[in-house]
Amino acid sequence: MILSLRNIMKSYSTAEGRLEILKGIDLDLDAGETIALTGESGSGKSTLLHLAGGLDRPDQGQVIVGGRDIGALDDRGRAQYRRSEVGLVFQQFNLIPSLNVAANISFHARLADRFDPDWEREMTERLGLQHLLARYPEQLSGGQQQRVAIGRTLAARPRLILADEPTGNLDEATGDSVLDLMLSLGKSAGSALLLVTHSARLADKLDRKVLLRGGMIAG
Repeated sequence: MILSLRNIMKSYSTAEGRLEILKGIDLDLDAGETIALTGESGSGKSTLLHLAGGLDRPDQGQVIVGGRDIGALDDRGRAQYRRSEVGLVFQQFNLIPSLNVAANISFHARLADRFDPDWEREMTERLGLQHLLARYPEQLSGGQQQRVAIGRTLAARPRLILADEPTGNLDEATGDSVLDLMLSLGKSAGSALLLVTHSARLADKLDRKVLLRGGMIAG
């Protein structure tokens, strides 16, 4: 078991009062498993992903990764967790503009003290980026930047990958290609994947689909 969510509840303050986003979520993700998290906008998908990634804490419940309750860690502990154990991929590429492609890809792996030049070389070639290593983010297309973002995440071989609509800014063909590469490389790295997507077509590529409705798992 890589990720175990137990009775997760989360709400936020609004001008109209407390807004309940998640209302008692239980979800398990096994090593190497891929899950598509689906549901309408506002159903709590991104909130759940942020909690699993240590970007926020639940109001109630446990986010257990590798036997540890991530939600109980302080800010420093959760930052260390994000550096060493989890990989995050978002629609926004969040590449470092002052670093070239090669440095962007190796950035997370070096922070985690997990840089492996042979793995990075293989991954870079499979992502089709070997001829772009000296370029900077502003010199890349959207699809190329997303491949760099995925490469940066996978370079550290995280046990858990959390991806929030990673192909949402790409055209259908490029998005399919990028997801196929992510799944293939994630399998090579032995990583589990929790993917937020609105696309039924993309969700069908994963091992299992989980539908969120009104802050709860439907069905």
